[in-house]
Amino acid sequence: MRDASYRSVTWAEEWIACAVAALACGACGGAKQAPADTSPVATATPTAPSVASAAPSATPPAPSASASAGETTAAQHFAMDVTEHGTTTNMPALFDASAPKSSFPKASVVDRDCWQGLGLTGDHQKDYDAIIARCGAPTGLREYTKPVTGRLHHIHDKRDTYRIKLAAGYCYRYFAVADAKVSDLDILVETTGGALVADDRTKQPVAIIESDKPWCIDDAKEFDYHIEVDGVGEGFYTFGVWALPKK
Repeated sequence: MRDASYRSVTWAEEWIACAVAALACGACGGAKQAPADTSPVATATPTAPSVASAAPSATPPAPSASASAGETTAAQHFAMDVTEHGTTTNMPALFDASAPKSSFPKASVVDRDCWQGLGLTGDHQKDYDAIIARCGAPTGLREYTKPVTGRLHHIHDKRDTYRIKLAAGYCYRYFAVADAKVSDLDILVETTGGALVADDRTKQPVAIIESDKPWCIDDAKEFDYHIEVDGVGEGFYTFGVWALPKK
């Protein structure tokens, strides 16, 4: 486990920065901008929350009369964010410690090399799928949880929280990818008591723990995963967890 001072900042941050720069450059040259946010196509329906931090409001907040022109209001954000819950949401595991090793794919590329030549489109789902296509099964990983899609806003909804129970004897990789309008997406991993154990605070719309190798544990543990927008930004994101047996 990493302690609270750990920051996952590696060569992958440089790759992400280059990809984002290329995306921005294309926009400057007259390329079509990313389409306006629409309701996300849910990749998985979150289970009923088990740890309610606050009862979700049945009615979205009324629009602010002082909202600037073009700024998404609270009501608009909550209408678009179909996964908004206001509570900690469980992400059930797809397998446990009894899963046979033969059920995992054979790695054909190492974690560090799976990124080579990958660019970003600015669409959270397309970019998540592209990353998984290269850094999921090709590195020997199996999908540990079904991915979830949510929406964040730097004023109205800065953070979504998911709780995952990790099986003993596995190594894990956590992938979160946001739309281009979220310039800085973070993953923070905490114990259920609130102690920070790991995070990825790269200044990009892609956050991964760890960026160049899996995160291994010996004992079964339960953690809270905070998907958070840092600074100014709003948009959709996809978050998923993959795993493989510890060697």
